[in-house]
Amino acid sequence: MVELYCTPFVELIDRMRLEFRTQQSMFDLPVRKWYFPSKLALSGGTSVLFHGRTAGNAVGPASGPQSQMAQNLVLSWLAGSRIMELKTVQIKDDLAISRPCIDATNVGYNVEWSQELKVHESLDQYVQGAMLIQMLREAPDAFGEPFGSVDPNGVAGDVIYDMSIGYDLAGIQSSKVRSFMEGMIDASESVERLRGQLPSRLGRLRDLAFATELSRGVTLSTFHGCPADEIEKICEYLLVDVGVDTIVKMNPPMLGKQRLEYLLHDVMGYTDIRVNQLAYTNGLQYNESVELTRRLAAVAKKHELSFGAKFSNTLEVENRRDFFVPDEKVMYLSGAPLHVITLTLAHEYRQSVGADVPISFSAGVDRKNFAGLVACGFTPITTCTDLLKTGGYGRLPGYLTDLEKEMTRVGASCVADYVLDAFENRQASDGNPIQAGFLNHRTILDQTQADARYYQPRNRGIPRRIDSHLEVFDCITCYKCIPVCPNDANFFYTTDAEDLVYRNLVVEVTGEIREIGDEQHFQVERGEQIANFADYCNHCGNCDTFCPEYDGPYLMKPSFFGSRQAFEEGTPHDGFYAECLANASSEEITWTLTGRIGGRIYRLESADDDHFSDGSVTIAVKRSGAVQSIAQSESFTEPRVIDMGKYHMMRTLLRGVSNRQRVHPVNAGWLADESGSAN
Repeated sequence: MVELYCTPFVELIDRMRLEFRTQQSMFDLPVRKWYFPSKLALSGGTSVLFHGRTAGNAVGPASGPQSQMAQNLVLSWLAGSRIMELKTVQIKDDLAISRPCIDATNVGYNVEWSQELKVHESLDQYVQGAMLIQMLREAPDAFGEPFGSVDPNGVAGDVIYDMSIGYDLAGIQSSKVRSFMEGMIDASESVERLRGQLPSRLGRLRDLAFATELSRGVTLSTFHGCPADEIEKICEYLLVDVGVDTIVKMNPPMLGKQRLEYLLHDVMGYTDIRVNQLAYTNGLQYNESVELTRRLAAVAKKHELSFGAKFSNTLEVENRRDFFVPDEKVMYLSGAPLHVITLTLAHEYRQSVGADVPISFSAGVDRKNFAGLVACGFTPITTCTDLLKTGGYGRLPGYLTDLEKEMTRVGASCVADYVLDAFENRQASDGNPIQAGFLNHRTILDQTQADARYYQPRNRGIPRRIDSHLEVFDCITCYKCIPVCPNDANFFYTTDAEDLVYRNLVVEVTGEIREIGDEQHFQVERGEQIANFADYCNHCGNCDTFCPEYDGPYLMKPSFFGSRQAFEEGTPHDGFYAECLANASSEEITWTLTGRIGGRIYRLESADDDHFSDGSVTIAVKRSGAVQSIAQSESFTEPRVIDMGKYHMMRTLLRGVSNRQRVHPVNAGWLADESGSAN
């Protein structure tokens, strides 16, 4: 079992400031991968209304791995997201999720279906993320003017946070989940608590008038087997008792077995994918969804709120792959095949309920289909699987660039005009963008169902591997593992190349030290090395999928924990915890690295000399490598062998992560403390 640990708020701020000033990036997303709005967007041309609020555009992360921690929200916003569907929160916040849990090799599967933090931690992360984004918008100078002459506080930067809640009525009515929703509706308490953590050196940021009403909307996610009457009761509770705009996720099996499997197997050719047959009967049925929509739309109108539908949830299929553990009998399909199925289902639904019901869309969204989905009048349009592929969040700006090109092509100065003119439906719709989006949907659906890029032959390839296995140091350093991690768990650090020959030491019971065994070679060839920040890593496996070498960066590269607590609770996983200790009397800095390697604890202290301990024996090593002294942690009656390979490994790791030339999650806090201002 692995746990996520949240970085203290001030450390997140310091890292953003230091990292931008040092390497022109934030959370490992370089500026060149950020979204910088065009003149069209800056004038409000791409903005949309969602639940009566303005967002800079319609795109954002779906409820999932890209919206679960504060840094994820910042990354999403920097890349262009303006409607954040926050990761689903539910009463059961202590689930044991099998690992790995995400397989985005080609189409996309997962077994991860809820938040991995405690409910109160999720609230805290969402508030932190919103505050960090507001800091970037209103006080960019505090970070070093990362946006240049572009005003991030204009309409193009407007962002909306949408809660996602699950999964049954009892859980949603619980005090735990109700408190979460109330904490998003009025985040005053969280905001003031977090504001109070900011020191005087961050006064420019501390004094901002932070927004406290972070969300007034909920997207409801229910179990695939949740009955219609319970879904309706949940929606009534959200609309009437909680008082929030409500969207309910619809499930793909509503399309019906015959039509769904005709599209999946006969049209697109995914004959290897088998839908869980219980999904057709256990969940909300199509006719039930139509009637439910009509009743709930009336309830919403009575309370001056909105009700809509999201298409769609993931598709429950049989686990016939060897990626997930065999105990997982079902997995959840996303990506290209789900896009066609969901677009078809959404069209059927709109034909039944009419054009006025708001539609949120999420299924296989990518750069190539985003503009067409905007033309359908969908808001928001959320994406997940595409952002798990090579480039990660950096894939998002292309969505908006292509939309702006399409808008320019038809001479549209706003989204409403684009919907009217994208397929020349202005006259047929009597100039009504809602009706035009309804008409455009048929055109987009026909094009999509005929598009071979969604078919199995185009989506059966897997990322290429080379005949090489990962080790602690050195790899081909392609950096693919860094952006494909939604949580920014992988990073690179800089170090000096090493090439030395050593022999192990034996400590006799008399205290005598001598070398033993054959000469061994320790070598580090590259100046840039990959590491893993364990606090952010949930062992989802996605970096392994896209790494050209075998064995997985999250497993083979050194994992660093952000606190001693996280290190100790991370047992039995191997990993390291680094500290920077200042001696006030001597102004001497001591760097320490505690490591768990093969279940055994090692410790390295580095100041003028190195002190290396394997738990029973401690040696002091001069910078030249000569052993200077020895101490025994415990008495022993037999000679003890000291593995000097472990010493050289830890020495190189410590020197690397303490190197000031590059900012990353391990050293950001130290660098801020040293400067006193993070400047």
